Amino acid sequence: MQNRFLKRIIPLTLSAGMIFSVPAVVPQYAPAFCQSQVQAAAKGMSWNFTKDLEGWKYGGKWAYKGKPAVNWSNEFGGTIKLDLDYTPTADQSWSEVKLEYAKAANSPISLAGCNVLSYDLYFNPQAMTAGSFKTKVYAKDTSGKEVINTAPEIDLSKARDAGNGMKVVTVQVAFQPVKEKLNYFMFSIVGSNTDYKGAVYVGKVSAHYVKLPDGYVNKTEKVAKQQTVEPTSLATPADVKLVDGKASERTAQMYAYLKGIADSQYVLYGHQNELHKKVSTLPGKSDTYDMVRDLSAVIGVDGLALTGDELSLTDAEKAAGVTYAEKLANLVIPAGQKGAVITMSCHMPNFDLVSKKPKVDGKYDYSTYSPNVTSGDVVRRILPGGDLNGVFNGYLDMVADFAGRLQAANVPIVFRPFHENNGSWFWWGAAYCTSSEYKNLYRYTVEYLRDKKGLHNLLYTYSPGGPFADTADYASRYPGDGYIDIVGFDMYHRDPAKQDDWMKGFDDTMKVVDDFAAAHHKLAAVTEAGILVGNKGGALAKTGNQRPDWFEEALKKISPHKMAYFMTWSNFSEDNFDEPYMVTNKRGHEMVNNFIKFYNDPDSIFAGQIGDYGKLNVKIESAMAKDGYLLTPDAMTRILAPVQLKAKLTGSCQNAAFILQRKDGTAAATIPAAIQDGYATAELSADNLAAMGKTVGRVALTVDGQQTDDVQVLYNMPAPVPNPAMVDNFENYYGDNGLLKGSYSTNCGAGCSVDVTLSREHEEGETGLRYHYKITKGGYAGIIKSLKGVDWSSYTGVKFWVKPDGKAQKLICQLNSNGEDFEVNLTNVAASTEPQLVTIPFSEFKGKNGGKLDTYAIQHFALYCNTIGDEPVESDFYFDDIHAVK
Repeated sequence: MQNRFLKRIIPLTLSAGMIFSVPAVVPQYAPAFCQSQVQAAAKGMSWNFTKDLEGWKYGGKWAYKGKPAVNWSNEFGGTIKLDLDYTPTADQSWSEVKLEYAKAANSPISLAGCNVLSYDLYFNPQAMTAGSFKTKVYAKDTSGKEVINTAPEIDLSKARDAGNGMKVVTVQVAFQPVKEKLNYFMFSIVGSNTDYKGAVYVGKVSAHYVKLPDGYVNKTEKVAKQQTVEPTSLATPADVKLVDGKASERTAQMYAYLKGIADSQYVLYGHQNELHKKVSTLPGKSDTYDMVRDLSAVIGVDGLALTGDELSLTDAEKAAGVTYAEKLANLVIPAGQKGAVITMSCHMPNFDLVSKKPKVDGKYDYSTYSPNVTSGDVVRRILPGGDLNGVFNGYLDMVADFAGRLQAANVPIVFRPFHENNGSWFWWGAAYCTSSEYKNLYRYTVEYLRDKKGLHNLLYTYSPGGPFADTADYASRYPGDGYIDIVGFDMYHRDPAKQDDWMKGFDDTMKVVDDFAAAHHKLAAVTEAGILVGNKGGALAKTGNQRPDWFEEALKKISPHKMAYFMTWSNFSEDNFDEPYMVTNKRGHEMVNNFIKFYNDPDSIFAGQIGDYGKLNVKIESAMAKDGYLLTPDAMTRILAPVQLKAKLTGSCQNAAFILQRKDGTAAATIPAAIQDGYATAELSADNLAAMGKTVGRVALTVDGQQTDDVQVLYNMPAPVPNPAMVDNFENYYGDNGLLKGSYSTNCGAGCSVDVTLSREHEEGETGLRYHYKITKGGYAGIIKSLKGVDWSSYTGVKFWVKPDGKAQKLICQLNSNGEDFEVNLTNVAASTEPQLVTIPFSEFKGKNGGKLDTYAIQHFALYCNTIGDEPVESDFYFDDIHAVK
């Protein structure tokens, strides 16, 4: 899961472009408030504009082209007139013109007791053919603290005739009451994918109190008694092959039970931070328990709890010497002993940053969320021989402390480190390490915890982010059968609409993982899934969720597949939650009754329905009795001179060899290896190199005649002269599309895809890039090139050649620095078919989190295409000569 604290980054890098709207506090279908609801006790403020603007003025703009005219008008009894033209930003969901109450700057105002700002908006319906309006209310107190920030839709269907072809709608925006005085107060008219061009008028502005509906519903659905799913009712295997051939009996029994569940119609339901994060203040153990009097069957925890970022200690606990690992273990052990599945993810900090922090009591300080800080070449440096290996080992020691406590209590753990590895929002993502670096990092982690720390209660899980084009796409960073017990994936439904195709893409993704799991004899699961609404990192909306039966929908899609469980993310607060919750014993979130129906479905399994799998008689075998993986060379290494080849071996291996493979897969040479102390070594000679010629090929490892690993390398292909300004001119791939694909990672929405190949469509040289994309409604497809923190401080912008396709989809150019994505919308370019040079000053890149682009350390360059409209689009862009300019 990406940072929302976890605030979802999505993502974050899931670009979908520059989405700056936020979930409505007052849903667009909320009932209009009548004057009788206003309580006289709240004085409030009002402005009628009968003679002038009464202190209001033009307050600026955001993503609006040009400068709008703002003046007083005597129309409609006195109004603020705004002459607006949203046609240049018709492709954008947020184009804002602000109105500021200027008098507040010198004479702070009080809105104590108020909870609604209302105004009349007059507009000409003939001036727009598409889109709608949103609004925003924003305020700061005298200390500069933001105290109001809300931005709902405006429901134009409620507009009334105002005469002369105009219409008027009364806009009412709810906000949390504030006691502090305000010296900055504004509201804005926001164009949302609209081509409106003409005047709008604002009249009768007032801040007052209204008794608002709380958005909660009565709990009417009854919780039905559920049947226990006993192991005897399932087709559980008698033999299991696990990464750890010495796994505890309880671990093997749980795995066998999960296999039986996966092969049935049942699906276990999981929830992250089930036992230590909740929205409700009721005394129940969790939000799940408050709704259905049962816990989730799968209980998620994260390494962030071990650092204090997601778990706190009381003063008494601190005084007693209680550690985070001890407290977290004590929270989950009772549920695990009763059969619940404990799963652990690790949003590991950036270890380069950790190494620079002062130690605490002689130990590294792993606190503060930083997995989204992608600088520092972390993966390479934490592997054995790297300068950060000791820092990483210290973190694993902390994990082992927690896992060891569960092992002592005979509780297994589904361990899921380095998730969403095919994305580029974490430092272990595809843009920041090679495939072999990632695989070796995962393998090293397994060996450290299993072999050095003596942990035998872990099941190791691989979970990239979906969707996937095919099993090869899914397996692009798979560490190997000897290191993975469970294959899963993470996939989120962004801004669900009543009719969209996400569930189909979800189904297609599960088919891919099903096929991979069957071919590799692994257990499969949906390791994360859920809803994402809006752009501020929230998940479920407080009100107005368009798919209230989402949990039941997901269950019906998952059940036919061989997926043992699916897990939703955490309930952090009322503004950041992934599961419905209760506020009293009888009232709760608007989806509470839908969730209870999901619980009552016989196919959904919660903790109380898990049978006693401890009675199973299960035989354990090692997944790979003999195995090995390459340490050198690394993937995409240029082999220009004789070099030592080295591999790590496991099991009783008698023979090992390195195979030099040509581009077509045929063997050019077989080099026998010397085996000593669990390592295989050999020398790749000058004669071997001469035999290979200049080609993209592979080095493969065989152990006792079986190939166990291979990496793609470049034989006799010198690297181009380094040019810090160059992103890519596509001239250094020797005509090899495989080499090109190895230099870029991809990021796509459900049902979307992107493919890159070399092309004769170009500006200079001999080749350019063909960017073939397929996008569906609400979708996106992107490519990312790692720049590894290049210093562009002496440059002013980015320039490239592009031949667009004229489809007018949302084309996004993205840079990343300090863990934040900065984007520019180039949809106007995408509307053309003429080849052109595009220059983008750094000043035009806008941060998704409002940050400032750090040109001293650019981490990646990306291109995204996002869908505009409801119809799927499949087409091509052509790019060339992407570079920084002065």
